[in-house]
Amino acid sequence: MSSNPIEEALANPQPAPDFAQPGDIGPETGRSGEDDYDRFPPGCPITPLGNMQDLTGKQTCFYLNYNGQLVGLEAGNRHGKNGLIALFGPKLGWLEANFGQYSKPVREQIAGKGWVEVEPSRLIGFDQAKSAQALIVECVRKGVFDPAGRLRGRGAHRPEKGAGGLVLHCGDKILASVPRVDGTLKGWRWADTGLHERYVYQSAEPIPRPWHEEIDARPAEKLLALLQTWNWKRPLLDPILCLGAIGAGMIGGALPWRPHVWITGGAGTGKSTLNGKDGLVHRLFGNGVFRTSDTTAAGIRSSLKNSTVPVMIDELEAAKDSRHTDAIVGLARIASSGDTASRGSSDHGAVEFTLQSSFWFSSIIIPPMEPQDRSRLAILELGPIPQGAKEPEALRTTDFGVMGRQLLRRMIDGWPRLVATKAKFHAQLAELGHVSRACDQFGTLLACADVLISDDVHAVPSDEDIAHWVAECRPQRMAEIAESDPDHVACIKYMLTSLQQARGGDEREQIGTWIWRAVEHSCETLMPGETENDQARRANERLSQIGLKIVRAERKPPAGKSPARWGVGPFDQSVPGWLAVANSHRGLDKVFEDSNWRSAGWKQSLARVPGAETGVDMKFGHVKSRAVLVPLCEVFDEADLPKACAAEAVTSWVAEQKREVG
Repeated sequence: MSSNPIEEALANPQPAPDFAQPGDIGPETGRSGEDDYDRFPPGCPITPLGNMQDLTGKQTCFYLNYNGQLVGLEAGNRHGKNGLIALFGPKLGWLEANFGQYSKPVREQIAGKGWVEVEPSRLIGFDQAKSAQALIVECVRKGVFDPAGRLRGRGAHRPEKGAGGLVLHCGDKILASVPRVDGTLKGWRWADTGLHERYVYQSAEPIPRPWHEEIDARPAEKLLALLQTWNWKRPLLDPILCLGAIGAGMIGGALPWRPHVWITGGAGTGKSTLNGKDGLVHRLFGNGVFRTSDTTAAGIRSSLKNSTVPVMIDELEAAKDSRHTDAIVGLARIASSGDTASRGSSDHGAVEFTLQSSFWFSSIIIPPMEPQDRSRLAILELGPIPQGAKEPEALRTTDFGVMGRQLLRRMIDGWPRLVATKAKFHAQLAELGHVSRACDQFGTLLACADVLISDDVHAVPSDEDIAHWVAECRPQRMAEIAESDPDHVACIKYMLTSLQQARGGDEREQIGTWIWRAVEHSCETLMPGETENDQARRANERLSQIGLKIVRAERKPPAGKSPARWGVGPFDQSVPGWLAVANSHRGLDKVFEDSNWRSAGWKQSLARVPGAETGVDMKFGHVKSRAVLVPLCEVFDEADLPKACAAEAVTSWVAEQKREVG
């Protein structure tokens, strides 16, 4: 123990006392009102939290009951005898001791003695009216309590104070970090569930606690060696990402970013042994996981409530009607950065759900999904297990329940340096060319894996160690990124590959074929005296019927109060070419009617194309409309276009036009 009292005080800070605030009622006596009412008796086995009133006048008092769960009792008629019995459970003796109800004494008239008490008054229970009154008054005295945003279920959470801290809710107990004055972590302490800071940690079924003592990297190394026995598509990287996902799932609710995993592979790849019910990963998490193979987004929300435990969903296969899958993947999208979801309840109130869990999906075929959802996943693909390969003995002999607790302890001990480790991975991934979301996704997985297998759980890894794993995450190797098109690219592809029929009886052709014909014929050599190729004109007329046209851009000088603007003219291969797309057109409505770009959504998406010009006035089939001009180099391969249509030439030409015209 330190002999320096200042050093000792800094190492063991004590909470500051609650000072009076403006408007607080003082402790003076003799005043009417609150001070005239008996103070709430000490030692109450349940916790009054406060009350809340809605617009209808309904007043609800909130308590933590004997089992540590939140209970809301309406002040008007829900504080009856049975309601209080359910609230206090076996601790009813406290109500009897403080609000006892006594029987009347029994008296008999005896000759020569008069009335004699033959049976004294005795305790027969508690006074329901006085008990209810005291509880309601105490809730009002505590102030307004709104459960929204204040309930925390099982799993990891960030504390209200101390940005670098962690709270682990294990169901019947919570483990909380203890900060020093400078914000660093001093240690950990166990506490009962209940009200901590401003959050209510409700009691629930216990889940595995961290191992009781510090653990070295051997359990994680054993697990990594076991994971490497599967036939991964990326043999070096995928087992590490899977290990990191296991660590991240255990503390997901406290992470700034929650990575998700999709295990995919055909029959005979060992997918179920790894990720199925009672598979390796499931046994590591124990009952600290929500697992299902047939559920809905609403089912997941209502099962999780305010919990942050990992979510494992089996066999989420592609289906003709994708709404079910889309809704579940949408929950994972929200959970990545962490948020809450609200839904109406049967009593017209709002029910709030916490979405801060890591999701594990598995399927033979990954359903189609939006790029923003795909980029939130680590897609771990399994190949067939080689014929004659034996099941690793460790799958039969390892106590994965114990190993899971050891890994959780490892993540707890490594928590203070996890943020710094992730920041270093993030920086190097960004230098490699990854966008911010990919840096969050893979940086978090790699950082969690490093915490588990590092020789020193307290030391941040060196730049060389980080560079080794970052080199395995080159963007072109990552199917999660390389196979995902930006929204504007996906929009163009959708439009080009849509089938159209020019006239009844004609063969249906892709719109891209029509556009290419207009470009190709416009590039043909004209005969003397010709001003426009007839085939190019007919192709453009056909395109105009659905709101498209191949044009050249013309910079119009300012006129009066109108600034310089873009106009269009016939396509000329000596200058950059553009695909004009009407902002609003019934032909395009038909093309995009079943897509994400319906209802003129294509206008917003195409405006994001590099070099696109918006708000250009022109005509489609003699009908005036505003349009987006998309450079042809963003529609077709530059090698197939005139040199004037190359991206570099377009940029230079546009800059020159703006310099000359304004």
